[in-house]
Amino acid sequence: MKSLFLALLLAVSAQAASADDPLSGRDLVKMAERKITSIDTATLLQRLKKHPNLLLVDVRMPDEVRRMGGTIDAPGNVVIPRGWLEFRIRQYALDADTPIVVYCGANIRSPLAALTLRQMGYRNVVNYADGFIGWKRVGLPVKAP
Repeated sequence: MKSLFLALLLAVSAQAASADDPLSGRDLVKMAERKITSIDTATLLQRLKKHPNLLLVDVRMPDEVRRMGGTIDAPGNVVIPRGWLEFRIRQYALDADTPIVVYCGANIRSPLAALTLRQMGYRNVVNYADGFIGWKRVGLPVKAP
């Protein structure tokens, strides 16, 4: 675990050291998006049908889940706030091949979460880029908080 954080810190530090200004959060998200796979709503629906054991990880904060009206109503959906992901994911995914889809409200934290899970050794991780807002916008089922 320490080596994962050290590698990420060194990568960010190396990039920041070569630029005049520090990296922004948006810069980090763009970097993560180049290293992960993202899917849309149609693809997520297909995966939910194909993989009944799919782990759907909502990385929003609990108060945000409440404010936004809930989570995606699908089997295997869990809320693990982004700040706790590295420490709580093994409660739900012991196998490195567990199919995992991460999402947040609007594709800001979930690319970082997907990259982190990949760096932790999970091999079957994708980011749901439409996020909860996209899911809700098309009228798909939502589970109240």
